[in-house]
Amino acid sequence: MAKIPYVDLSCCNLCEACIEICPQVFAINPETELLVIQSLDHYPEELVEEAMAFCPGDCISWEE
Repeated sequence: MAKIPYVDLSCCNLCEACIEICPQVFAINPETELLVIQSLDHYPEELVEEAMAFCPGDCISWEE
């Protein structure tokens, strides 16, 4: 089963570090102004892991 990134929005402060590191996966929804995960067939694990490491709220994890 593929790993899918998950963001706990209750602790996300919208710093956008994850977007800078991995814009193909993370984005801000312009309507809700909340972070969203793009729907992809495959997520670049190395870049998602880097985004996890730089997330100040420790909000990003893997869902399987």
